[in-house]
Amino acid sequence: MLMKRELSLMRNIGILAATGLVVGILSTWASGTPQSEKLPDGRGGEFDVTRHNIPLDQIRGGGPPKDGIPSLTNPQFVSAQQGDKFLMSWDRVLGVEYNGVAKAYPIKILNWHEVVNDSIGDKPIAVSW
Repeated sequence: MLMKRELSLMRNIGILAATGLVVGILSTWASGTPQSEKLPDGRGGEFDVTRHNIPLDQIRGGGPPKDGIPSLTNPQFVSAQQGDKFLMSWDRVLGVEYNGVAKAYPIKILNWHEVVNDSIGDKPIAVSW
């Protein structure tokens, strides 16, 4: 029987996986490669998704510079009981399970680091948020 927290974790993983898929699709769509697509309302015709109203030389980057968000490497883990001291019941985690080993990466930490370089057994993994 799955406990309430495990069910919540599984729901959150499903939501995160779907979010990652949408982000992947959007990043591909916005990659700058000229494309034509059917109109979303089903009407015939096509439109160029690379058109823009703002001159490209007026678009400025924002946020941290390249490599400005440090990844986590070989993170330290705590037990579920210890995690209950700093995670609230509504906090989301990104979970990974492989060969019977499960790990949870709190979103409140991933928001600051975005990438975790870790391993499960002798298998290296990269967790990306």
